[in-house]
Amino acid sequence: MKETSGARRPATMADVARDAGVSRALVSLVMRDSPKVSPARRAAVEASASALGYSPNRLASRLASRRTRTLGVLFLDLHNSVFADIYDGITEALVDSGNQVMVAVGSADPRTEIEAVRNFVDLRVDGVILAGYTGAANELAAALRGTDAVVITRDLGLPGVGSVMTDDFRSGVMAVEHLYGLGHRRIAHVDISEWIPYTARREGYLHAMKDHGLPPLLIHSDMTERGGRTVMEQFLATGAELPTAVFAHNDLTAIGVMEALAGAGLRVPEDMAVVGCDNIEVAASPLIGLTSIDQHPGELGRLAARAMLHRIDGAGGVGVPAVSRKLEPALLVRRSSDPAAGKPLPGGLPPDELQKG
Repeated sequence: MKETSGARRPATMADVARDAGVSRALVSLVMRDSPKVSPARRAAVEASASALGYSPNRLASRLASRRTRTLGVLFLDLHNSVFADIYDGITEALVDSGNQVMVAVGSADPRTEIEAVRNFVDLRVDGVILAGYTGAANELAAALRGTDAVVITRDLGLPGVGSVMTDDFRSGVMAVEHLYGLGHRRIAHVDISEWIPYTARREGYLHAMKDHGLPPLLIHSDMTERGGRTVMEQFLATGAELPTAVFAHNDLTAIGVMEALAGAGLRVPEDMAVVGCDNIEVAASPLIGLTSIDQHPGELGRLAARAMLHRIDGAGGVGVPAVSRKLEPALLVRRSSDPAAGKPLPGGLPPDELQKG
């Protein structure tokens, strides 16, 4: 069929090569930002492409090379800002890598998580990063169908699936040791259900309490501010002997606990000390002053992204062991546990070798 009057077909790579007086292969190198092209030739090709209105079909070229330059990132929850910090770390590590991210939210539902992973694989992502996976290892392996993955918070022991996490057991121990050192002996833990990724903080708490010969007190909640407020209000209503300190699973839950205590006319930390975990940005607010265990979420995101790039761009691939990293948490003491605390104490940074993606 002949072109209608005034109609114009899109410019092709061959048109650009002809106009610039170079080979089609050279145009391809320029479009892929190859460093092998001289500045003069790159300028000539770019000028011709601009004059002809040529726009490369990046998706087609990526599929032709069997790479989409896209990573699927699955988050447990986006209401907790700790996942925003992880996202920032991931995108920071991907700067200048030519990769982009595709985001999905699992909402702590294993079925939703698996469906999201399947969608990523169907869209031919080069790899999957899971920030807070709650499902079973065998189900994830089946959904990945051989696609490389890195899980933040868990080590699933699957071939080709790396892990990046903070030592959650140590976090639980650290919280109890801090409160014990301040003289507390009735220390409660606001726990969050039986989700597989989140038992280590509870186990660390139980271990430290047993080590000091103290009876544990578990108060079950979810991982939200509302949940922390509700369970503490319910506990206060029972009339039971109050703990003198609370270690909450995360900062949002801890803030909810503080709200319930304030509503009951109790002072923090004079009547009850409170320690959270994650060190989200709002924890450091002078209005809250929440003592927290820093999980280094930004570094977790950076390490996960670097581990993924190592497998898909570097020496990784079939037969190469998946990367596994574990960071040391850091205690940041604020007013909620120590009225004398002014500025946060400097926490330990991850070991130097752990900062190498």
